Amino acid sequence: MTRTVLVTGASRGIGEATARRFGSNGWCAYGTARDADRVDVGVPLSLDVTDGDAVDDAVERITEEQGRIDAVVNNAGNSLVAPVEETDVEDARAQFDVNVHGPHRLVRAALPHMREQRDGTVVNVSSVAGRVASAGMGTYAASKHALEALSDALRVEVSPFGVDVVLVEPGPVDTGFVDDDVEELGYDGPYADIHEGLRRFAEDGVHGPLAASPDDVAKKIVDAAEKDEPKPRYTVGRGSRLLAATEGVPSSLRDAVQDIVLRLS
Repeated sequence: MTRTVLVTGASRGIGEATARRFGSNGWCAYGTARDADRVDVGVPLSLDVTDGDAVDDAVERITEEQGRIDAVVNNAGNSLVAPVEETDVEDARAQFDVNVHGPHRLVRAALPHMREQRDGTVVNVSSVAGRVASAGMGTYAASKHALEALSDALRVEVSPFGVDVVLVEPGPVDTGFVDDDVEELGYDGPYADIHEGLRRFAEDGVHGPLAASPDDVAKKIVDAAEKDEPKPRYTVGRGSRLLAATEGVPSSLRDAVQDIVLRLS
């Protein structure tokens, strides 16, 4: 039996690498993006995760063509980064619509089929920022915190039906995901130190020794989907493991370290 997976955000980076690896492992991988012409792996499928009808139609098409859906990888994401005061509420709402409500829509569409099969895996691509927030990434971190909470509740709810829910938490990943915002970061306003820190992260952090590659993340996602009993969470890369290790550090100490790093920029 050929297993079937839907991977969102498959036009580049983690999503593309993930769909490709699933295909190499014998899965039928549907790779989605808002424009299917940008997807070069698996079975291309147009999908905007903020459109509930489109989500329902995509899952219905997969189940009609393949007879089942074995895994959903919620990878599509939005990389809005800025100090909290400077983040427009509408932009924040749009970020949550992609990063939180998008996975929720996919889960709601896929779960009836998985429950009927008594088998399936939901992999939500979160971030170590979902556990440890950093200055300049408050809204992004908030969306990933929300995705983590949603996943933790869902994991317990669907376990009796044979469905697994997994969080994959990369740190910096060399994908160009944050590079798109670099040109918007330079300015001389009250949060200049934070903007400079974001600029350095976009230019150096995601390409440095602490960064993981898209293939590193893809391997973790596919491995989790293929396990009979996957762990609830998987960190990916040295940067992710390092930041996750600070989760239990007192907030006042973590804040002081962040402040020192920003002042030294």
